[in-house]
Amino acid sequence: MGNSVVFDKTVQLMQDRLNLNSLNQQVISANLANLSTPGYAAKELSFDATLRDAMEDNVLHLTCKNPQHRDPADLDASMKTPELVSTGPVDLDREMVNLSRNNIEYQYMVTMLNKKFTMLKQAISDGGM
Repeated sequence: MGNSVVFDKTVQLMQDRLNLNSLNQQVISANLANLSTPGYAAKELSFDATLRDAMEDNVLHLTCKNPQHRDPADLDASMKTPELVSTGPVDLDREMVNLSRNNIEYQYMVTMLNKKFTMLKQAISDGGM
């Protein structure tokens, strides 16, 4: 989306959230597909480890004295993919709840993105008068 004025950080954050929901959908689907697989351990995305690593690496400090430090304003570089952790045997009820929650979050983000684009479309069409 670049640094366009039209597509601001809100749209980028919505896109990032949709990407995370898509990744979460893949993890949940894999868990459900392996429900009857002996020895398979369910997996989930863990943001705790990513946050802990970021805090231990002092990534959250806003001063950059070393050229190898990340720029706090660069969201792409500072956003890491959440860690995939095993949670034990697959629990069908838990996975179905996770699937429903993920679907609701995804649909909410799509709705908000559509509203954003509707507002932009209206601003463009009203501005052309």
